[in-house]
Amino acid sequence: MAETMNIYKRMLAATSEISRVAKNLNVGFGKSSYKAVGEADVLAAVKPIEEKYGIYSYPVERQIIESGVLESVSEYNGEKTTKKQFQMRVSTVYRFVNVDCPAEFIDITTYGDGVDSQDKAPGKAMTYADKYALLKAYKIMTGDDPDQNASGETKGYSRKQVDAPKEPELISDKDKEILRKTVEDKGYTVEQIFPKGIDGLTAEQYAKAMTQLKGMKPKNG
Repeated sequence: MAETMNIYKRMLAATSEISRVAKNLNVGFGKSSYKAVGEADVLAAVKPIEEKYGIYSYPVERQIIESGVLESVSEYNGEKTTKKQFQMRVSTVYRFVNVDCPAEFIDITTYGDGVDSQDKAPGKAMTYADKYALLKAYKIMTGDDPDQNASGETKGYSRKQVDAPKEPELISDKDKEILRKTVEDKGYTVEQIFPKGIDGLTAEQYAKAMTQLKGMKPKNG
């Protein structure tokens, strides 16, 4: 029966079978701890239903839309301590595909924030976005309402923007000519030394190549 259903009917059937996911994840410690819906619980609920109705879902596109460093300063006995947290916000396009007709799919865009003192901010942001794509697509009830509670994770922090990494500078036409002449003076062709060509060489790669070429013995020497 599923083979004759379009993607909308499959999503509707899946939605009717996944009604609620329990909050089994313990977050934090002491008075600040709370219960949340974990990614593992969402996947455990979704995967068998997607298999039953022939739906394959996956993140087809991600984009970093904001990143930065959050800083807070605390003082104890006259000594100030600065605490840094890395923050990242990603947008994710999550795709739900009819496995019997892969050209038929539904895309849902979600967003996720990740904050971590080390290197886990990107993973947290992606996990959050993916989890909520599934929750919203299948209209799964969790008992959570984000509007009921203020987010206190970044309270007391000031934010510093982190610039996106710059594209590496490519070598100029003059540098290419110098490189070609140096290669030919050694008795080689550019294709022999650089099978992939020299148009995409960066300034750093150019400097390394020139150093290596100068140390090479001539081919017929």
